[in-house]
Amino acid sequence: MTTYYTIRTDTWIMSLPSDWGQRDASSSSSLYFEASDGTKGLYISTWKLREDDTRAAEQVVKVFRANDLKSLDNMGGYQWRIVDDESDTLDGACVAITDCMAQDNNYRVIGKIIAAPPFVVRASFHDYACIDYAQSRAYFSPLLESLCLLKEQS
Repeated sequence: MTTYYTIRTDTWIMSLPSDWGQRDASSSSSLYFEASDGTKGLYISTWKLREDDTRAAEQVVKVFRANDLKSLDNMGGYQWRIVDDESDTLDGACVAITDCMAQDNNYRVIGKIIAAPPFVVRASFHDYACIDYAQSRAYFSPLLESLCLLKEQS
């Protein structure tokens, strides 16, 4: 049975398996967490939109999602396929999850974007050794579900 610990910032909260730890991120604007065996990872970033940005949450999510897909397309040597793509809006917030797979490379990336202007959280879950898609999906499901914005944002 997997045990989890909770990570909390001023903006979001989520649970990660207890064998995951924070590592150095390739970007100063994101946090990076990785499984102890190095086969799975998570990049997560938070943005605060400008005060004059009047876009609806759905529009913000659409732009972030397009940028994520473009980044995948720009990875040389990978043929990405969108396995699942869903979004939902509730109380002015929009959540989108895009599940992508590079089958020939056994590489899976699941993007979760939560926009509740002025805040946006973008999480990119990586399975660097995805040999069994169903097993990977079961592993990441509780992590994806646990990530949410805090109600008391300031």
